Amino acid sequence: MEAKWVYLNRFVLRPLEERERKPLLLGVSWEPTPSLEENPHRLLARVANRVGGLAVPWKGGLLAWSPPHLREGEVGGLEGPYRFALRLEGEALLDPSRPEEREALSRLAQRRLEVGLAAAYGRGGSHEVEGSLLLGKEVRAGEGWRVRKGAYLRALVDGGGRMLLEVDIVHRILPTLTLEAWLDRYPAPRRVRSTYPAPSGRRQTWTLVAVEPGLSPEGVDLGGVSLLDYHVGRGRLREKGQAGRVVRVRDERGKEVYHLSGLLQPVLTLEDLAELGLEGALALQIPPSERFSLARKVAGHVASRVYGLRDPRPVEARGHLLSPPQLKALRGQRIAKPAEALRRGVLQGRPAKVGLLVVEGEPAWPAPLRKALLEVARASEVPLALAEPVAVARRDLLGLDLAAILERLSREAGVDALLVQTPPLSPEERNRLKRACLQRGLPSQFFNPPLEGHKLDNVLLGLVSKLGWRVMALDGAYPAELAVGFDAGADGSRSLRYGGAACAVTADGGLLSWLLPEAQRGERIHGEVVWGMLQEALVAFQRGAGRWPRHVLLLRDGKTQREEFTLALRELAKAGIGYDLVSVRKSGGGRIYPKEGERLRDGLYVPLPEAEGKTAFLLLTAYPGEGRMRATPRPLKVVHEEGSTPVRELARQLYHLSRLYPPSGYRFPSLPAPLHLADRLVREVGRVGLSSLQGLGREKLFFV
Repeated sequence: MEAKWVYLNRFVLRPLEERERKPLLLGVSWEPTPSLEENPHRLLARVANRVGGLAVPWKGGLLAWSPPHLREGEVGGLEGPYRFALRLEGEALLDPSRPEEREALSRLAQRRLEVGLAAAYGRGGSHEVEGSLLLGKEVRAGEGWRVRKGAYLRALVDGGGRMLLEVDIVHRILPTLTLEAWLDRYPAPRRVRSTYPAPSGRRQTWTLVAVEPGLSPEGVDLGGVSLLDYHVGRGRLREKGQAGRVVRVRDERGKEVYHLSGLLQPVLTLEDLAELGLEGALALQIPPSERFSLARKVAGHVASRVYGLRDPRPVEARGHLLSPPQLKALRGQRIAKPAEALRRGVLQGRPAKVGLLVVEGEPAWPAPLRKALLEVARASEVPLALAEPVAVARRDLLGLDLAAILERLSREAGVDALLVQTPPLSPEERNRLKRACLQRGLPSQFFNPPLEGHKLDNVLLGLVSKLGWRVMALDGAYPAELAVGFDAGADGSRSLRYGGAACAVTADGGLLSWLLPEAQRGERIHGEVVWGMLQEALVAFQRGAGRWPRHVLLLRDGKTQREEFTLALRELAKAGIGYDLVSVRKSGGGRIYPKEGERLRDGLYVPLPEAEGKTAFLLLTAYPGEGRMRATPRPLKVVHEEGSTPVRELARQLYHLSRLYPPSGYRFPSLPAPLHLADRLVREVGRVGLSSLQGLGREKLFFV
């Protein structure tokens, strides 16, 4: 395995001082006692913000690097306000080699950093500070928006007691208009943010649900006070004309409230500006060498202004290049990318019939599409029939005509999957039409004409995946014979979540099944739900192989929650089935930079010092190289939670599994296939609902 030294986007500041290892320990008394419905950590975080100083939550109380400014006060909870009082209980001696204590020291270091940033940069000038975000100069601007270059900063403490500074260079798209003025020029944004700070000092972000033209600011009653007077009383409006329109917004917990468009601003993303036709003006990718140079410059500036230190050195790490995966299509033919299987033949297909629904147009098969479909079937040596195309008017997407057409295609014509040709649709129209198709057992592949090149290939790959055809497989030996990805996703209101093992695959990447339990509340997947879904995957493997798998790989998107997998691991051990459990995180791994004269490549595996008391590593899975991608890639952070497989072998299997997403002909996702599909599944179910999936074949990837 080839070794390769890299830089991380972390810089060494200094060792912790002795007094920093002994923070003040503060007890907290409550009146009344918080109910069991409250999140105790969240309440303590509010207390820490309220009392000032350098304080963070710790085991029912607070740790502080400086005495609090207040000793008593009040914070809000789910069930009303709570009075609190602090008492000094001495000092806590913390050991950075212990994961829990290291995390507490890192939170204190982050609090000091944010206070230091506000003091050093928050008094005007060319910089602006929002928490841990340091914004610099403006690099783009347009009507209603501007882009500033900046850096997200994170202070942390490593196991050796060194204080580090993590620097991630970013571009921040900022509105220059209130929501009221934005709505006069542009479509409504997806998210909005308050123009005034919350008690924590940060501005709250909301999902914009609806504009309410039938309501007035004076007419919305908030329990004896109007919406207008409520905000005037808090000094947020100088005059009535600033209020704007009444809108409905939803917070991250799913609670909806009325707000005023004059007190909100749009939250803008590159996707939002691209939809306005501005993507050409926003080429903001930064290549690795330039990004690292900028990160080093920012680290030096912050170290000097906040900590009084000079020239912090970057953290170096030794990485290893993993062997590349080998993909095969029909009869074992080698392919480099999924699109090649369209010409050489998919690995495994079965006779099928495809329909075409045209929204707002003539019912006719586009010649390039018809030809390409028949060529794929011929190369794959599979019979493929094309049904007579049908059309529906856009205005009838809610009507009986559409229901009758779909029923006829499914029952009478025997269509297995449906191509849907549409003009640009709103998200609501698209989801409604997808739901209607699924309710009649028809997975649908949407497209907007014209079709050619990569776009045509991706439509074809999406369709054959929905037919349940197997496009390709991995060629090689791996530790786990079965890999199952688990994710939790929300419905549209975020009031329910779906804990789902979206896909179970064999060692060579063959899809066994997608799995989805009933909706459940909370972000944790219940242990019995995990075991129930894993049982289904195991039975599917046994049905095909005639035996249980010898070893399984369980993947959790994000951090594993306590006791989610306890039951499943216990039952696997009882059955004599080996296992590994890993959590795979898209954030938290920072960035990797090549050393001078080097180049990055996908398949780069970088072991990390033990994280949370467990083995961890960074994994760069999808990077086409500097010649094709100017941006700096963000690696996955993988934590080996349970199991005995050597970490390099785990890294190799995870890397190779990232090559098994057939609907994308030319680019690979960063996540391993089971997790990427898990993410796609829970998002799609959040849009179309569970009731649409009755009787749908588990081998059909309806959600890609």
